[in-house]
Amino acid sequence: MFAHKSKYRILSLLLMLVAGIGVMAQNSLVLINPGTQIEGRKFALTLRATGGQASGLQAPSLKGCKLIYGPSVSTMESVQYINGQMSRESYVDYSYTYLAESAGEVSIPAISATIGGQSVKSKAATFTILPPDKNAPAQARRTQPGAPRHADAATEAEVPPIKSSDLIVRVTFSKQKVYEQEPVIAEIKVYTRHGISSFQVQTQPVFDGFLSEELEVPLNVSMEHYNGQNYYTAVLKRCILYPQKDGKLTVNSGKYDVTLQQEVPVYYGYFVTSKIIERKITTTSNEVSLNVLPLPEPKPAGFNGAVGRFDITTSLTPELLRTNEAANYRIEITGSGNIKYLKAPELQVPVGIDAYTPKTDVQSKASGSNVSGTFTVDYTLMPQQVGDYTIPGIRFVYFDPQTASYKTVNGREFDFRVERGAAGVSNTKVAETAAMTDILHIKQCGDTPRHHTTPLMLRPAYWYSLLAMVMLFLVITWVYRRNLKLKADVAGRRLSRANRVARKRLRVAHRLIKDSGDKFYEELSKALYGYFGDKLGMPPSQLIRANISQQLADYGAKPESIDMAIRILDDCEMARFTPEHSQQERDGLYRDASNVIKDFESVKQ
Repeated sequence: MFAHKSKYRILSLLLMLVAGIGVMAQNSLVLINPGTQIEGRKFALTLRATGGQASGLQAPSLKGCKLIYGPSVSTMESVQYINGQMSRESYVDYSYTYLAESAGEVSIPAISATIGGQSVKSKAATFTILPPDKNAPAQARRTQPGAPRHADAATEAEVPPIKSSDLIVRVTFSKQKVYEQEPVIAEIKVYTRHGISSFQVQTQPVFDGFLSEELEVPLNVSMEHYNGQNYYTAVLKRCILYPQKDGKLTVNSGKYDVTLQQEVPVYYGYFVTSKIIERKITTTSNEVSLNVLPLPEPKPAGFNGAVGRFDITTSLTPELLRTNEAANYRIEITGSGNIKYLKAPELQVPVGIDAYTPKTDVQSKASGSNVSGTFTVDYTLMPQQVGDYTIPGIRFVYFDPQTASYKTVNGREFDFRVERGAAGVSNTKVAETAAMTDILHIKQCGDTPRHHTTPLMLRPAYWYSLLAMVMLFLVITWVYRRNLKLKADVAGRRLSRANRVARKRLRVAHRLIKDSGDKFYEELSKALYGYFGDKLGMPPSQLIRANISQQLADYGAKPESIDMAIRILDDCEMARFTPEHSQQERDGLYRDASNVIKDFESVKQ
């Protein structure tokens, strides 16, 4: 009985100890970052203590900031019931009020305190103080209530006009100068001094001369100092661009319909309140250019357009290879640059080993102003003969923009031996058996006398057969020469298949017509761009609206058909970045695209 009570007490003490450790583990001190502040304004720096009261707190000394007072203490406790289980959370906030005296980057050191006898420490952090607006004093005077007014007569201040500097849409590049095929980040950002209730895109900036890939943009509003003013900013669109030609590439301006929410003070005697007035305006983004440098000449042998900084590794599995058993040869190219558009290196396979079409995979992500990731190529090898083999090391050539030079990296060379596999022994036996039975016995003739026959050259069938062979030879020669001529005429082949390829892509777009996303518009845009490229013999880098309009006019197309084609391309581009459209609108756009292709096919040359 005594032993049983002792075990019970020990178990209770252990449970209490574990519970106490759990409570102590919950003690923490968290710094709530004040975020971006403006010079000359007050702000609060808050430390949140969880698990009890904090002792030993000291207000941190912040560069460019003056401590006014603090801390002010507030306590919060919440109780929740989830699936019959009660959870309780309580914390204490300690707020210090500072005055931002000078603009710059401010570091907040780690702050120590004691909670429930346990030492805790917050994490260090940083925040930014922006300079004040250039017209801040004038604004302050304008918002003063002035002399008291009669309390029964509400008076509204004069509504100031919307200035061009109150709302700005900017297109910027992460780099001002790049090489051809070198990735660059383009960003469309809105700067506003008022609230925005609606933002509609009339015309989106078009990145002609680039391959573009849109990135996800988080919904995040921040404050930024630009041209002497403080603005609330948000990123509307972010893209990775790969310039396809050298020279000065210009991004045209976009057009936007915006509804601003303007705050107007209303005076009730000594009391001041405000109300919101909505103002609709139309604004345009800036036109920006990028200087694209050509890749140096001469280009080394083996260069396939890789621009960036890369490394290569190769592997061969399994280690022991056998005949008629598959092996895998893997090439991994890692680094940063135009990794999504790399080409699979050519593998030199020795005689006696079959190599199948490689399988490629790309894993990439945008980091800063570049794109990094891994480009993987898997070759399936099938040894057919026993012996010793060597696979030469892969030679990969790329252009490094940082050093403005071509560089070469080499994969490992593999020496290995192929042993005979089980399937190989079986195939050999079958081959040997076939070799012994493929010779038929000599047929013995009897004593039957031969019959008299007409000579072959005197038979009509001989001459008919000879004539047929000559005709067949002439037909084969004509077909062969015609095929050679067609293969040499690249523009003619593109022209002949332009309508067929466009109709095939239109059918893909028609299957997506009920999709509320942007895949329908993407396929419809591909169909028209591909058709114009094939029909007019234009490379993808020259497929911009001005060139298409000029070439179609020279081709003899009707002006109304040209206008409709350009309108469809603009609608497809704009629809990908605007709210959802109805199926009736997609049906109409599909019919217009079909009619445009039909009109251009009817043009006689």
